Amino acid sequence: MSKLRVLYAPRDIAGQPSEWAKALRAQGVDAQVWSFGEPAFGLRPDREWEQDRLLADPMYRWQALDEAVRGFDVFHLQYGRGLLDSKEPVLPELWDLPLLRSLGKRVYMHWHGSDVRLPSVHADREPDSYLAGATVDEDAVRARVSVARRFCDAMFVSTAGLPDYVPDAELVPLALDVAAWRTARGAEPAVPVVVHMPSRRATKGSDQVDAALRPLHEEGVIVYRPLSGLTRDQVKAEFAQADLVVDSLTIGDHGVVSCEAMASGAIAIAHIHDRVRAREAMPDAAVSQVPIVEATGATLAEVVRKLAGDPTERTRLRAEGLTWVTQRHDSKVVAAQLLAAYTRERGRVVSAYPEWPESTGKKRVRELEAEIERLRAQLGPNGEPLPGLTRRDRIEARPGLHLAVRKADRAYRGLRKKLK
Repeated sequence: MSKLRVLYAPRDIAGQPSEWAKALRAQGVDAQVWSFGEPAFGLRPDREWEQDRLLADPMYRWQALDEAVRGFDVFHLQYGRGLLDSKEPVLPELWDLPLLRSLGKRVYMHWHGSDVRLPSVHADREPDSYLAGATVDEDAVRARVSVARRFCDAMFVSTAGLPDYVPDAELVPLALDVAAWRTARGAEPAVPVVVHMPSRRATKGSDQVDAALRPLHEEGVIVYRPLSGLTRDQVKAEFAQADLVVDSLTIGDHGVVSCEAMASGAIAIAHIHDRVRAREAMPDAAVSQVPIVEATGATLAEVVRKLAGDPTERTRLRAEGLTWVTQRHDSKVVAAQLLAAYTRERGRVVSAYPEWPESTGKKRVRELEAEIERLRAQLGPNGEPLPGLTRRDRIEARPGLHLAVRKADRAYRGLRKKLK
């Protein structure tokens, strides 16, 4: 049997594809991570495709597709995106899913969070929902799920709250190399260090975290360290010194931050809804319930104050947290689950044809029709010709020139940022 070749694309979401690829390579699988655009947070994919050139040069896009099709058997796609759907303007989103499937490739879609959460559902279940009042095209989200459901071999979700939106997806727990994060701990400190490190403050309820923890810091009950913009290595160093790590208070679910905190020997705190905790349960495991401490914006100060004054409880939670991530979230465990999914017997595509997402399907047609009417309105009463092309139009009509201008603009913005 030939070696399985797996591609993770088009982004290294939260570093998860890199964790899967590393663990699968240790099991003899040829696994790579491609990033279409510069990766965030210091992540290092196996290959980075230049964002500006992808947008400006059609041949570069087709080169990426050609190399992917020739090089891989399994396409594990992320965040509701196809390999090239956001880069090919004349085709609908996820157009490449049926193409890949028709070429005999195994195709999977992985939903991670805001790519699939619906505000109408989330805000109804979470009083402090970060999506309350958000503008999200819910029809487009449902359409993407419909397309993925029809053309993918399977769909995955990364946290136990997401089956609310994709009930037929398989839960693949967040993955990390537990041994690489593990930190030697001494005696419990009298004044614990509490870290909060949101990827996006609005998503995590950071204002509520600040309001609850700054007074405790000023009292000397804790040392509060709000952080942002760190690389993976910097996060690891900070968590090694942290005693408590506050994750999200507004999602009702935990993220990779909680897992990294527990693997480091810190205590994770987050708001996790009861229904989500029930899905996480492992009845026959050494630790049967997720040991992330429950807190909301209203209760966080009380929860942290109580933990700060109870070193025995902190010692217990540290041990349970490390056991939990080892049995549920270690990369080797998650990779074994993925490998089983990649090699199981395939089903047939039998569902009805989906509605393509409005964002680039019917909506795009309506936008073009409106543009035609606008251009017609510019014609004079005697049918005078339309105004000539603008400078921007002429640049965008020439991919090479368009790419050069985008590069120059990016260099200029980077220089201005350095000079500030």
